[in-house]
Amino acid sequence: MTIVILATFIAGVFASTSASQVLNVFVTNFPKTHVGQDPASLVTLRCGHSPTIALDLFCWRSHSDGTLTQNFTVPVGMVLVVTDVDWSASGGANSTVSFVMRLRQYLHNHTSLVYFSYAVADANGFAFKDEHLTTGFVVSPGATLQAIGLDNLNVMLYGYLVNTA
Repeated sequence: MTIVILATFIAGVFASTSASQVLNVFVTNFPKTHVGQDPASLVTLRCGHSPTIALDLFCWRSHSDGTLTQNFTVPVGMVLVVTDVDWSASGGANSTVSFVMRLRQYLHNHTSLVYFSYAVADANGFAFKDEHLTTGFVVSPGATLQAIGLDNLNVMLYGYLVNTA
């Protein structure tokens, strides 16, 4: 009996609503990207070693219109969830090259390991890795990304911003 009443109610609601209105409800109430985020919250960062502070990564945000924002920082009231990391660096020919990334909170002098990866360099000493992270890691406002001990490092970080307020 309950199912019949519920079905009658739903049919009545949709009968009085146009198809475009129903579609709009579904489109506005469901995720817009494959990671369940609004496209405006997606972040692509191109990073390299800071020219002035040892170990720190200096990142440029790539916007959808092709423009770049230098020295990206996580906005106050948000966190950055990093879901994918691509990196390349120079090492010795045919050697194992490790890439370690950590977060540094200068205010409290804390560091935290958030990413470790390695790749075997080719005969020219070039190493590359492209990884999708199962759970990812979170970067809060005020935290600085650091990379340890690689030459000619290039890093691409992909993820999204989440409002924490």
